[in-house]
Amino acid sequence: METTSSVFTFLIPILLGGIFAVLGIGLLIFALRDRKKAKAAEAWPTVNGTIGTSRLDQNTRTERRDGRTYTHTSYAPVVEYTYEVGGKTYQGNHIFPGATLSYDLGTAQNIVNRYQPGSTATVHYDPGNPIEAVLEIKAKGGNIFMIIGVVFAIIGVIGCCIGVIIMFASQ
Repeated sequence: METTSSVFTFLIPILLGGIFAVLGIGLLIFALRDRKKAKAAEAWPTVNGTIGTSRLDQNTRTERRDGRTYTHTSYAPVVEYTYEVGGKTYQGNHIFPGATLSYDLGTAQNIVNRYQPGSTATVHYDPGNPIEAVLEIKAKGGNIFMIIGVVFAIIGVIGCCIGVIIMFASQ
């Protein structure tokens, strides 16, 4: 008869491995979706647009750990623009295809600096849905999500395998 501790011996690696595998697969799906969107945007037609606003949004997160307080600040570039397709004016705010990301101050400022209010910018728009548009066609952050997703998935599979090996070895 198996004891509770022997069940937990193989169940914990399987459960933790499963959690890591699911997280990894989720990150991979997220990254692949952004890459697919960026690839599609490469073929979108372009028009000239006008930058309305360009700014940084600051996001500050505070956490306590080991009796100390840590503050993390990131910056999201915000660019709003107008463009015209087929005689109709649209407003957009997506710089890159995919998810909106936050960056360190220098990176975010460099992005904002490329889009000064009142200036003209090339807008890539979806011909099937012109309200969907971007200023740049390269997905940002896709590679890091892909790498982390693969690492998590591998850790998850290894954890599950260890749990199964322990389970069969204990029988």
